[in-house]
Order: sequence, then C-alpha cells, then structure tokens
Amino acid sequence: MKKRCFSVLLILLIGLLSLPALGDEEIQSIEQLRSPGARIGVSQGSAAEMTIISEFPDAQIVYFNDNNTAYLAVSQGKADAFIYDLNQMRIAIEDGVSEVHLLEETLGEPVRIAVGLSSVSAIPELEQKINQFIAEIKADGTLDDMFRRWVIKKDENMPEIPAVQDPAVHLTVGTTGIVRPYSFYVGTELTGYDIELARRFAAWLGADLTFKVYDYGSVIAAAATGDIDLIMANLNITKERAEAIPFSDILYEEKLGVMVRGEQADTATAVTKTPADFNGLRGGAITGSLHDTVISEELPKSSISQYASYTDMIAGLIGDKIDFFLASTEVATHLIESESELTTLREPVRQLEIGAMFAKSKHGNALKAQMDEFITWIRADGTLEEIYRFWSDPANDSTAVDMSGLTGENGTLHFATSGTKVPSSFVVDGKIAGTDPDIAVRFCREYGYKIKVSIVDTAGIIPGLVSGMFDFSLSDMVITAERKESVSFSIPYHESELLMVTRKEDAGIEEEEKTSPGFMEQLATSFNKTFIREDRWILFAQGIGVTLLITVLSLLLGTAFGFLIFMLCRNGNAVANRFTQFFTGLVQGMPVVVLLMVLYYIVFGRMSMSGVVVSVIGFTLIFGSSVFGLLKIGVGMIEPGQYEAAYALGHTSRHTFFRIILPQAIPHILPAYRGEIVGLIKATSIVGYITVQDLTKMGDIVRSRTYEAFFPLIAVTVIYFVLEALFNVLVRGIQVRIDPKRRSRESILKGLKIHD
Repeated sequence: MKKRCFSVLLILLIGLLSLPALGDEEIQSIEQLRSPGARIGVSQGSAAEMTIISEFPDAQIVYFNDNNTAYLAVSQGKADAFIYDLNQMRIAIEDGVSEVHLLEETLGEPVRIAVGLSSVSAIPELEQKINQFIAEIKADGTLDDMFRRWVIKKDENMPEIPAVQDPAVHLTVGTTGIVRPYSFYVGTELTGYDIELARRFAAWLGADLTFKVYDYGSVIAAAATGDIDLIMANLNITKERAEAIPFSDILYEEKLGVMVRGEQADTATAVTKTPADFNGLRGGAITGSLHDTVISEELPKSSISQYASYTDMIAGLIGDKIDFFLASTEVATHLIESESELTTLREPVRQLEIGAMFAKSKHGNALKAQMDEFITWIRADGTLEEIYRFWSDPANDSTAVDMSGLTGENGTLHFATSGTKVPSSFVVDGKIAGTDPDIAVRFCREYGYKIKVSIVDTAGIIPGLVSGMFDFSLSDMVITAERKESVSFSIPYHESELLMVTRKEDAGIEEEEKTSPGFMEQLATSFNKTFIREDRWILFAQGIGVTLLITVLSLLLGTAFGFLIFMLCRNGNAVANRFTQFFTGLVQGMPVVVLLMVLYYIVFGRMSMSGVVVSVIGFTLIFGSSVFGLLKIGVGMIEPGQYEAAYALGHTSRHTFFRIILPQAIPHILPAYRGEIVGLIKATSIVGYITVQDLTKMGDIVRSRTYEAFFPLIAVTVIYFVLEALFNVLVRGIQVRIDPKRRSRESILKGLKIHD
C-alpha cells in the first residue's frame, strides 16, 4: 500500500515538473499566456479575476493586494503577466514603473465602473439621488469632461467646488487614495477623478463631506456595515461585490490591459544575469547592516566596500567603484525609479524577515510583548498591509507620519530609526515618514505612550538599545542570530527579499543612448531638488543652527575649561600636572567619533541626555585640551626674566601673570587658536553618529530623498567654508584689538603707576 501511494505521488510530481512554464520566454501576445503553467497576476477581488479564470483555465493565478507589488513581480519574472485596468497601468509606466510594458491587445469585455452604495445609509433614497446626479452630469457633459481631464490629459488640477455653507446632511465617502488618477494623494490632500465626483455630489446634495481611506478589501465591508455612505474608488462591478452592496448606474467602462516583463523591444532587453554571475566582483554594503554578511556567505569571492548610505552606494556604482549592492525590495524599487542607469536582478539574493528591536531588559521584554500583540492585530485586520501600500506609493513620498493622538499616560518611549531609507524610514519637511515610523507611532498611540524620535546611523542603533539610550527601534532591520545575541526582536512585521542592484549594462540590458542635459540645466535641477522642493532649505537652516550651537558652546566652555586646568597646573602642582597630562593625552589620542559614542552610549547611556548636550560636553573636553596645550606653549615663550622683573617691582604672582605675561602670550596663541576653531567646526560633522541632526546629517537626509550624490555635499561644503570664514573674521578682529603695534601708549599703560 505504501509503495503504491509513493508511486502515485511520484507520478504526480513528475507530471507537475513536466508542465511547461514560460520562464524567460519573451511574451508578445495573449495567446502565449494560454500555455499551461503560465503565471498570471490579478488584483484580489477585481473584475479581471473572473475574466482570467474563463480565458486562461490552465494558468496559475497569482493574487496581489496592491498594484505596485504586482508591477515589481512582473518586472522580476515572478509573474508572467498582470491583468488590470489599462489606463492605470499605462499611467504607472509613464510615472516610472520600469522593465515592463503593455501588450497591444486588450482582454475580454470592458470593465464597468460605478459608485458603491451602503444599503444601510442614513441618507434617505441615496441610490435614487446618486443615479439622478450621474444622469445630470452625463447630460451636461461634466462627466465626460472629468474623464478627459483626469484620465486622458492627466491634468491633476482640482477645480474649485464650493463647500456647502449650511449642510442639511452629512456624507461619508470611502476611497483608497492609492489609484492615480482616480483617487490619490498630493502631499496630504486627496485628489483625483473620484474625489472631484464626491465633491460635486456633496454640493449637489447639500451635504458636508468626509473621506475615509480604506484598502479594497475593507471598503466593501465598510459600506455594508454603514461606516460609509458611498464608495468612490474606481470600483469595478463584480458578481460578488454586487451581492454584498448595491451599485449606482455606470460611470464609464475600462479595457483590461496585459502587462508583461521587459521594456519595449526598441529600448531594452530583459535582465539576463543572476546574483551568482557577480561572485568575485566588487560589492557595496551599508555599515552596520546585514549586507556584508550576506555578500560574504552568498558571494564569497567578492570584495566588500562599506558605505554610510544608499546614496553613497549609488554614486559608487555609477562611478565604477563597486559593481553591485543589496537592498530590500521596497528600497530597491525607489532607488531604481530615481536613477535610470540602475536595475535589479530578478532572482533575490535572500529572503528577509524584518522585526522591531528592544533591549534585553525587563522593560524591553515588556515592550516586546506589547509589540508582538500589536503586530498580530494589525496584520489580522489589514492595517499592516494598508501601511505598506500607502508608503509604497510614490505619491505619498512628501507625506509625514501622523503624530496626533499620542496621549502619553504610560510615559514616553525613545524610538530610534535611520531616516535615510525610502520608503522604510525617511524625513519630509523635517518630520519623520515611512513604514517603520508609522508602525512605531501607531504602536505608541495604541498603548498610551508618547514618542521621542531620534534619527540614528544604522551602526549606532543596536549600541543605543543595549546601553538603554533608546527604548525600541524599527529601521528595516533584518532578524539574525548574531543580532539576537545583543537585542530582542519582535515577531516579524514584514517579509521581503534582498535584491541585487547593479548597472543596467552589467545586468545584460542594452539601452539606447540618451541626450544628457547641459551643465546649467543639471545645476538648476539639482539646486531645485536640494533646496526648493519640499522646502528642503529649512532642513539646511536647522542643521546650520545646530552646528553653530555646538560650535559656539564648545568654543566658550572649552576655552574656559582649558584656561582653568592651565591655572591649576601653572605653578607646578605635581598631582594636577600628572592628572592633566594623562587626561589630555587620553582625549587627544582618542578618535573624536569614538569619544562621542563612548560618552553617549556608555557614560551617559542611562541618562535622558540629548545628543546635542553630549556633543557639547565631548567637544568641550577636546577643545579644552587644545587650549591647555596652546597656553603652555604661548606662556612658555615669554622670557623668565619678566617674572623676576615684575616680582622686583612688587607685583604679586597673580598680577604678574594677568597683567604682564598673559597679554604677551595671547598674540602668539591666537593664530593657532584660530586654526583650532576651524578644526572644531569641521569636527562637529560627525555628531550624526549620536542622533544629532547637524548640517552634515541634514545633508545626508536630503541626499537620501533626492539621490543626488554630489550637489548636497557641495552645498554642505560651501556652508562650512562660510562658517569658517565668519569665525576667522571674528578671531582676526580680536587679534587686531590686542596687537601692541596697533594700540596707543595710553591703552598699553592703563592701570600702571608710571611716576612712582
């Protein structure tokens, strides 16, 4: 019996393996998709589903919850085709979705689009009213004009539709916010064909209007339960949907298009290489990430260069410093959309599980238990999927996380994230954005915490958690056994793939030559992206303020500290001299970044002390040590005979030093002192390692949003030059005022009795 079962299973397995699959075959017609084993993608619950089942009975249907994932799956060969609304897919390709194209053929009968209604709405005769409204705007041409503007001409300007002044009824409309040009976000505002339709109907009805945003899986249920009155979301009518809710008269019909992988034949060919082909080439990895470990394990012959950010790795890749780097699917998608020379290989390097991180402590374990519970909830009710769908839409790249509703009855949690990984964690107008901060804020809102956000380099997150500086972190961090030795991970809140990013030419893609813009055009574009777009100049202004604050306070306190320890050692106190010699040697011999991280994560790790304060303390110690050394040198240059002469004239030791010796020493010290100030300004550029958003860190944040490799760096350099010049002018002014050659005899002898 067992042998017979085994034989049957073996035959079935052989049969399955023998089914033909399309593989790398170039798809040029719908007929090719009728082959057994073809993988055809469909949006779950869409009208295309029944068409695909009837048209492709032998195909393997792959269901997707959002279009962006489907587009990426087609481009990477995980699906042979994706069938959906023709116009939406055409717009997606025009907006930057790459390595896919649409077949000239369309599929089946057109899809009917209508307004979904709630059968339990409080608005009386709602179906009759919406149908009357649709009939009127069809008759006067308004409906056709809306379709022409939004869908055909892609004019995204919302016309003025006055709000009702004295509403007689309240209308709640459900929409998705992720389907351009029907319902999408520009900044924080909903716009599109369906949004205009809703506003026009509210004005016609004499109602005030509220929008609620859902995914497609939830919006039908919301209408069925009466949470909303209408659904306006490019909603196509299906048999199952019609059984759940009523629909209005038809608004318009749309053709079903077929998206397949590969650019159009005259512009590119498909990716032909696999990660194994890059074994032995030069790889790039973000410091503190999992990438170097994966490269070492999967591509052991490859060399690895460490980088601080994806922007730097893009520059290294384009500049032929490296041949590839790794990124998660979500991050890689944004990277290749921003840089036309890059692509990803279809075959993933590794599957990933992403988790939240906590300290291994009683407090950390309690937070971890709450986070595990929270992740389970938001995964079950669709919120997690909604979060990822929202942030994967490029239309939401300029939207910050909603920080409202944080009550704080259970205290404040210190949250660490990178702030430089779009769409996982990034900065918009000085505010945090992305999937990871969104989950963190929702978690704090649910459990009654306030949240303090710190932007931290990837390499500094785990040390901060271990030291107790941070309470938790979500920063696209992969769960690994090695990291588990240092911190605790929540259950995975996201599963992704690690893809290889490389140049198109190295991936086997041949591109047509493109005309490069002129230098002045490139300069203007870079300036606009770096400073003007999203008011990013404000980030630079904030960074300059932080850099000046740290510099000025460290300069003043360091000068006072150095002078104080010099005065303690001036008269030869053996104990003070030995301690000072050891202390200054330790501070000056330690790399600045190491000193700051020791102070931040170890010395003050258990204290609620900001990175700015720790930076001031660190640079005060460094600058004070330099001032001490300068004073020793400057005072040592004064001839000992001047002490003897002053004592012979009856001056005290203190009077001799402050009135005679120090005024002569300062002119010798000031040139070197000016150089130390310049060094101090430049040294502050590393404070980003301890969560301080100074000028350099703000430049990195802007680079992570614009993917401009050099212009923000040049801008930061110019600003540093200006700051250094200002401090130089200030010190030169002091130097001139105390130069004896520029002072009068009376000012030099002021306070001395010259006729005794």
